[in-house]
Amino acid sequence: MSRTPKMTLDEEIAAAVAIVRVGLDRLRDAATRTEDLGPHVAVLRALHDYRSPDTGVLAGIADVIGTITVSVTESDHEAIDDVVDYLDQAQAYTQDNTGDRIDRAVGLLAPLLDKPPRQQGSPTEHTCS
Repeated sequence: MSRTPKMTLDEEIAAAVAIVRVGLDRLRDAATRTEDLGPHVAVLRALHDYRSPDTGVLAGIADVIGTITVSVTESDHEAIDDVVDYLDQAQAYTQDNTGDRIDRAVGLLAPLLDKPPRQQGSPTEHTCS
């Protein structure tokens, strides 16, 4: 992919980051505009979904890191091996470690989707009389 001719590299990166941030803001807003758990679960699954781990936001971030990792290996510098190790770890943490924690949270939230929320001030236990 070539750079946009009228933008410097810094401008292009800044524009791409702004676009990503707008998307993340929309995801956050979609999840939190209500107390209902459904939108929260849906957005968490958009970030990472074990059923389709190669899609979603974390997969996209991991893909960018992986592509950069492959690209930097073409540089002839003594520090490149260490750089590649760090980037490999970052890629793995992004999708595997972070994704696993999101999946666990979704696993705990999903069964609650069918339960009505507890009313504030209502008793949590019923006593028999």
